[in-house]
Amino acid sequence: MHSDHLKVLGFRHELELYDKETGLLVAREVKYNRIPQAGIDFLIQTPFGDVAPIPNFYCGLFRNNFLADANTSAADIPAVMGEFVEYSEATRPIWQRSYNGAGTYDNVDAKAVFTPTADRTVYGSFIVSNPTKGANSGLLLSVVRFSTAKQLSVGLEAKLVCGLTYIPTNVI
Repeated sequence: MHSDHLKVLGFRHELELYDKETGLLVAREVKYNRIPQAGIDFLIQTPFGDVAPIPNFYCGLFRNNFLADANTSAADIPAVMGEFVEYSEATRPIWQRSYNGAGTYDNVDAKAVFTPTADRTVYGSFIVSNPTKGANSGLLLSVVRFSTAKQLSVGLEAKLVCGLTYIPTNVI
């Protein structure tokens, strides 16, 4: 059986930075991710009952100039990736996804919000199953490095949209 009958485009991460005072969008970037091997295994095995489903995933940002590979895991989040934890929300924002009925799960209608409490530079974003800021456990489902580092400040609000799309190859 050929594996090219269904393609996974991967996760799409879209970071938007808004000026808190004016509400104006000041920066936006869209990137496609790296799905670590553990995430690929989860995505392929869960629908068939080979692994248990995970009901909730959470969004995060990281501060180190880090590039993920197939072996990247949640254990890398605190020290290697350098999770950005200087935001006012008590936990990592939930990835409150909804299905669009056409192959995509995303959180367009419920963006993950980060309200910085300190000026910091972030290099990328991730999706993980653990809600605790700075935690090094759980399933790392997706990680992406932005094209350019993003400057966060107390005057900005960061909003993250993440989505996963499956498409049949006869559409490509």
